[in-house]
Amino acid sequence: MKIRSVAALLPALIAVDARADSGLDSPEAGVVQVGRGSAWVARADDPTAAFYNPAAMVTQPHGVHLGAHLLIRQHCMERLDENGQPVSPGPGTLAPPDEVCADILPLPNPQVAGSIRLHRHVALGLAVVAPHGHGLTEWPATITYPNSRGFDQELPAPTRYLALESQGLLLYPTVSLGVAILKELSLGAGFIWGVASVKFAAMAEAVSQPQDNFDTDVRAQIDGVDGFVPGFVVSALGAPHERVDIGAWFKWMDAVRMDVDLHTQANYYDGSGAVDEDAIADPQNNTKVNDAGRFKLPIPMEARLGVRYHHPRDDTRGPQEMFKRDDGWMRDAMTEDLFDVEVDFTWAHNSAVDAVELRFQPNIFINGTSAGIVPENGDVPHNWTDVFGARLGGEFVIIPDFVAVRAGGFFESQGADDQYMNLDFHLGWRAGASAGATVRLGGPGFHVDLSLAYQHTFFGSLDNGGQGGVRALSGDRTTGSTTPDPSDDFRSINFKNGGRTTSMLDEIALGATFRF
Repeated sequence: MKIRSVAALLPALIAVDARADSGLDSPEAGVVQVGRGSAWVARADDPTAAFYNPAAMVTQPHGVHLGAHLLIRQHCMERLDENGQPVSPGPGTLAPPDEVCADILPLPNPQVAGSIRLHRHVALGLAVVAPHGHGLTEWPATITYPNSRGFDQELPAPTRYLALESQGLLLYPTVSLGVAILKELSLGAGFIWGVASVKFAAMAEAVSQPQDNFDTDVRAQIDGVDGFVPGFVVSALGAPHERVDIGAWFKWMDAVRMDVDLHTQANYYDGSGAVDEDAIADPQNNTKVNDAGRFKLPIPMEARLGVRYHHPRDDTRGPQEMFKRDDGWMRDAMTEDLFDVEVDFTWAHNSAVDAVELRFQPNIFINGTSAGIVPENGDVPHNWTDVFGARLGGEFVIIPDFVAVRAGGFFESQGADDQYMNLDFHLGWRAGASAGATVRLGGPGFHVDLSLAYQHTFFGSLDNGGQGGVRALSGDRTTGSTTPDPSDDFRSINFKNGGRTTSMLDEIALGATFRF
């Protein structure tokens, strides 16, 4: 059938590296950080401090760090209607009996950083960190399950209006400077030149009906790049006692803003509910518009405060040559300490994300329809709340200058109202447990620390019992809402995010830090 009218799409996730406990990410990347539950702001003893605590660079020798995480994530949703029942994809079809899970490829997450001491009082650093917790995610357009006759049938997935494909990246190249005011106090600051890209696809309705109807579904996709997302970090590191360090860190980023291209495919499903490959390949059903709209996603501010106790060794052999030459202005835990313990407290201003904003140009007509026009307002409400977290981790040096082991854990509060849960980010509460180790190789004037870490992150489920708050876009202006807000125009009659979502993340991290 030809679709009379059409919507565009739900806007997108940016699979990003947004640090700490914001809604955009799991806690920090970094091999040593992960191994100790990300309780690291007061420890900050490798070149990734250029982003995470630039004040600490002045306590380190010259260094280069190369690291990577392998992220293995699961994300599933059971969609329910307002009565708490599974949702059928269209008239005359049964609802799927099970939850739907995304196909998420294991994501390599690299980090590159370096720092150099310009003077015993001054250090300069550069860090480039990459996505942590997200990446290429594909939600199925169709799933196969038994029909009323007991035979397996391919039918549209109930999650299709929230997400079909999402792929994004936000890199944070950061140039930082650390200055030691005293041996016991240093300050740091860094400028961030963020670079973002996004690709996202979801289904929209051409004609909104009280229940889902795949006959009028249109696949819509956006993609774009923001080549300049400015931001900064500032930090401080103090030692009020010879065994106690205190670290503080703050990050601000501008919102991601980008022009996006639009691609729609009408007549996506055939009459049985399977994907109609011939129809979606037909140019007459395809619309491609460059610079079709404008995308905006706020990046939450974040802050962190950490306190670290480190216990010196009784059998220390004294600092290595590279530390002696700076007369005590540098430190090295694997040489000087027997163990350390750190606790961090974190905050992320997630309430800044009330909606993901997407605005289209007027009068974009959709091929494959009789008079389909993309709605100008494609905003999706998120209504996030601020997130607070705590981290606890530590390290024990088994053999000085050779082997150290570490462990830790973290907890972060829920960052979203269950009513507005979505599939772009999972903002249930999060708790993680981790462990790691380092082996040091090298001579008196240089060494290489080889580190390994593993972390498992538990996510609390988001569950609204079917009482969702997110609608799909629709070609129909009337949704039955009594609210005069223009964002209610061209929305589906029924909510598309009712139900329950779950997630889980495993990661293995490897890294090497060369110091000289």
